[in-house]
Amino acid sequence: MKKAELQDHLYALEERLLHPDRESDRTTLIPLFADEYREFCTSGRVFNRQQVIDVLLKSSARPATIHHFYIAQLAEDVVLATYRAKTAIASSHRSSLWTFRDNRWQLVFHQGTIAT
Repeated sequence: MKKAELQDHLYALEERLLHPDRESDRTTLIPLFADEYREFCTSGRVFNRQQVIDVLLKSSARPATIHHFYIAQLAEDVVLATYRAKTAIASSHRSSLWTFRDNRWQLVFHQGTIAT
């Protein structure tokens, strides 16, 4: 996959995770998370895969947008995605580590940091 195609693909995956309420079946998002997934939230809390899935399955809609989405390919099967997420009340810098395994991209790590 060329870099532009990969960037578009990962952007679409990030959008799906940012807006799970748009999915007709949220359980289709579960395979996007690697078994060892960890998330460092803007609140300072750390979540594991199951905790994030539990929130994902019951979260309500939130108006949020992605800006300045960029990827850096760290290895053939590893990509770092960075972007800025904006909501009505806050902006945050986001980074996601994606790995290609089992013929699909999976999220291994995600971090959000409040932007000033």
